[in-house]
Parts: sequence; C-alpha cells; structure tokens
Amino acid sequence: MNAQRVVVHIGTPKSGTTFLQELLWESRPALAAAGVLYPGEHPGAHFHAVLDVRQRSFHGHVDPGVAGAWERLVAAARDHQGTTVVSHELFGDLSAEEAARAVADLDFAEVHVVVTVRDLARQLPAVWQEDVKNRHSLPFGDFLEMVRPGSGRPDEQRPAADSTEGHAEAFWLRHDVPAVLRRWAAGLPADRVHVVTVPPQGADPTLLWERFASVVGVDPAVASLPDGRRNQSLGRAESELLRRLNERLDYGVEWPLYASRITHGLAAGALAGRPASARLTLPAADHAWVSAVADAGIEALAALGCTVTGDLEDLRVPAAPADDDDRTPTVEELFDAALDAMAALLPVGPPPASELAPEPAPVEEPVAEPAAEPPVLPGPRVPAVHLAAAAGRGRGGRLWRRVVAPRALPPRPAPDGETVPV
Repeated sequence: MNAQRVVVHIGTPKSGTTFLQELLWESRPALAAAGVLYPGEHPGAHFHAVLDVRQRSFHGHVDPGVAGAWERLVAAARDHQGTTVVSHELFGDLSAEEAARAVADLDFAEVHVVVTVRDLARQLPAVWQEDVKNRHSLPFGDFLEMVRPGSGRPDEQRPAADSTEGHAEAFWLRHDVPAVLRRWAAGLPADRVHVVTVPPQGADPTLLWERFASVVGVDPAVASLPDGRRNQSLGRAESELLRRLNERLDYGVEWPLYASRITHGLAAGALAGRPASARLTLPAADHAWVSAVADAGIEALAALGCTVTGDLEDLRVPAAPADDDDRTPTVEELFDAALDAMAALLPVGPPPASELAPEPAPVEEPVAEPAAEPPVLPGPRVPAVHLAAAAGRGRGGRLWRRVVAPRALPPRPAPDGETVPV
C-alpha cells in the first residue's frame, strides 16, 4: 500500500460539501497531527484549483489566484507523507479527459475518489435556491419542469462566461452521480471509488462527517466544527423575494459586487434562517417522477460496484407530507421578508463621526448664510463592516476579500512592529 494517499472529493453540490470543507479547514492542525493534510493557503484554494484545471472563469470574473492553483495543491500533496484531502463540488463537472489528467497528476499517490450524495427530494429545492443566490431568476416550477426527463420543456441557457449550458444540462451534469463516477473512475479499482450517502432529514449532521472520515481514514473525533457555522438555506418567501430581485437586476450587476452585496450581504446575512419562514420543499405533484429517477439512480450506483459508506436506501425519496405547503408566497409574506431584510441591513450603533451634525459656530462669530441649494439625499448604504462580516461566511467570502474588500474597507492598522499580510 502506498504511504501517500490523495482523497479527491468531487461533489455533489448541496450534499453537505460546505459543512465538510469548513470542518476540514478549521481542523487543519488537529488533522495534520493525525497525518491528514488539507492543503491551501486560504479556504478558496480548492475552488481556484477547479477553475485552473478547467481553464474557466466564474460568472465572467477571473481571480488572479486561479493561475497555478491546481499545481500548488498537487505539489503540497507530493510533499506530504500521508493522506491529502482535496475537496470541491465542482470537480464533478470535469470531463472524462480532464478527470483523467487530474488523476494522472497524482500518480505519485494512491488516489481515491469520493462523492457525497443526498436524496433528490432535498437536492432539487436546494440546487434551485443556490442558483437564485447566484443571480439566476428561473421560477422554481419552471426549473422542475425543465429538469424532469421527458418533459418536453426546452432547456434555457444559464448566462455565464465560457459556457452555454442550460439549467437542465447543468443540473444533470452534477447530479447524475453514476455518470459523474464513470468520468472519474476509469482505471481506478472499485475499492478506491466511494459513495458517501447523506443521512436522512433530521439526522445528526456529525454522522455525515463520521462517514466521510472513515473514507479518509481518520478518527472523526480529532476534528470539530465551530459553533454557529452552517450554510443555512433560504425559506420559501426569501427565495422568491431574491428571485424577483434577480429579475429586476437582469444580470446587470457584475459578479464580485453581486457576491458581496447580495449573495453574502443580503441572502446569507439578512434573509437566511428567518425563524418564521416556511421551508422550500418539493411539490407533491413532482414526487412521483423524482422518486422514479432516484430509484433508477440507486440501481445504477449498485451496478457500478463502488464502495458505499452509509446506505443507498438513504437516497430513496420519502413520501410527500400530507400537509406540505407548496403554494407561491403571498405578497404579504414577501413584504414581511423584505422588511426583515431592510432591518437586518441597517447600521448598528451610533453613526460614524463623519455623519454627525457639525459643532455650532460660537455665538460671537457671525455665520455667513450659504446659498440655498437643493438637499442631497443620502443613497442606500450598507456599512462595510457589516458587508465584511457577512462576506466572511461561506465559500464566496474569499472572493469578496480578494476583489471587493480592498476597495470597500480602509486598511486596518497593524499592531506596533507587525505587518498585516495581504
């Protein structure tokens, strides 16, 4: 057995990947002590590596950190005598040729490919919500009809640089798990191709980490996720509010600004986790076809003969709840969500000194009356400190810090004798 192992986690999106990646990043010292390396100079290094391998931009934006990102991860793995974990859900997008080149680059190690998979009844709403948080405005019902096999609904292009893929094409590229594994597993023994199933709704989230850790070959107790770090979903009203905002914007906001102000400031910072919000679920009318597709996928995975951690039965679509509410949110619900978002984005604490009223002139000194001018109303403002706090959460935070933050925030003074790294 090769002393060097590389575990490449290739997806799927919305299957607990953010949870696992944050846990791996925050637990790097403890994992290193156990012989496991999670490489990268920042949390976005693995995302940059995907873009580097595929020679792609993201929403038309090219981050300067992308060039050479894959080679840097490979070099770190080569230098490590133990297990290295590489993880990003967009690795599953690679073509068979791209995947073969990536595996060949790791020929110094024993390569394992792992995919985390969740049942389609939860995946479909979660993926559509993620699309909405990334500028898209296709209604949920239209999305479901578009991705349903045999529906006859023409696919619609997702506006993005470097790609002409449609909504259905993008979904099945990432969520036809047997096809994803066939692209990656050519030439790999079955015991090095892993499926980790996401536990059913309501299970302890640490169970997913325990399953993943068993593939990595590390005691799950060595790592822990800090309290309060979760990739929270939007509710039904919040999703529809954001979708309508995207319709109004019509891709007119460049991605770095959209990511900081809307994806992280509005969606993750102000709308996510509203306690009174109804959860977005799969409509009852779509359960039959989703269940049939899921059953076919389970059979195809079983036929591949790959190593399953968990249970393929976790991927069965549960029956639709009798009291499930799948109606479109009312105007009142949207208005209430909008008010909560506005309140959440208001400044907290006293206004900056620059906004305080000027000191009155001494009485003994005459004050010249200025010429009357029309009043200038202040534009909407989200304090940079709030944007920074919101942008720091999640994978897109690194993009905010690299592209937007240098222009949005004044430099923080370093302590005496120290230099703040850039």
